[in-house]
Amino acid sequence: MKMNQVHITVFLTTMLMLCFGCNDIPQAPKADPNPGAINDTLYLPIQPDWTDFNEPSDILIGREPFVYVADTKNNRIVMLDIAGRRVGVSGYIKNPIALAQDGVFDLLVCGELDTMLQGKSVTIGGIFRIHLNKVRHDIANAPIECSYSQPSRPERRYTGIAVLPGNEYLISRTGPSNASRFDPDDAVLLMTQQDSVSSRISSLVPEGNALYSIGSISSLSVAADRSQDILLTQSSPAMQFKVQWLNYVSADVTGWFQKFNPAEPQNSGADLLTVGRFDLPEDITYDIFGNVYVIDAGKDSVLKFTSTGKEMHSFGGRGSGKSMFAGPKGIAWFNKTLYVADTKNNRICRFRLSTDQ
Repeated sequence: MKMNQVHITVFLTTMLMLCFGCNDIPQAPKADPNPGAINDTLYLPIQPDWTDFNEPSDILIGREPFVYVADTKNNRIVMLDIAGRRVGVSGYIKNPIALAQDGVFDLLVCGELDTMLQGKSVTIGGIFRIHLNKVRHDIANAPIECSYSQPSRPERRYTGIAVLPGNEYLISRTGPSNASRFDPDDAVLLMTQQDSVSSRISSLVPEGNALYSIGSISSLSVAADRSQDILLTQSSPAMQFKVQWLNYVSADVTGWFQKFNPAEPQNSGADLLTVGRFDLPEDITYDIFGNVYVIDAGKDSVLKFTSTGKEMHSFGGRGSGKSMFAGPKGIAWFNKTLYVADTKNNRICRFRLSTDQ
């Protein structure tokens, strides 16, 4: 029996050598020509989600760090520690939708205010300051001040806020009228640390749909800690460039100028400036590596880009399961963790960076 096996083996080997000459080596199997995108990073959901919110619209990792959530339909700001334990809840602020924190730890909030105008009760937009510094972070007892509003323009709303070095800050506003070239409703304002308007960024105009055109700005952020570079998102369907990155330049001409130029391929930010890439971007944040993250409520997705505007990784989808969202409006990054205000699911989702591909 063993001898027959040897004969069979020799026979098969001889036949193979006859079938394949020295130059007839069998080809290796070919790889799939379209293996799919290879992600640079992978974000894994952390459970459990943080709940007991009513349409949260923004999330901020403070300088302490504490976590602050704009609990919009509950008309309050919720303060948590990094583990998600509730530390406290602010007093009443109507419809808070955007948050920032200045260098003395006060919170700045975009919200609304009920007031009387010409004997009528109306609701106007306003910027609120929560004086955490005065009460050693006891947010429940922190004084709340409406630090800026325009009662003469009750239709205006404030949608984004970002603090600059020196405690100056920027606010974005929207409204129905842009007829005035000198004071349009859609604008980005530079505010002093005393909460007065210093100037309007005149290069950003509610005209056309090119770079520097703005319409319904949905968020503002700085590009890094202690930076003066601006990141903005906008929701107007008329805008081609719904995410823009502006560098601050202090030279012969001082101001904010586009970081990317589509006419220069080597620095075009092609993915970030791709027309139609975003549907309804609601917020933008950054990490310590210079990458930026956009939360898109229209696509129910997180999109990540490098500091050169190249898309790296995206995830999401409509739903209430893990790594799914419903109309998300806020995003923040801290210590390799993404925090998402999953607005219509009434929760905060967290995702941990993993290098295990």
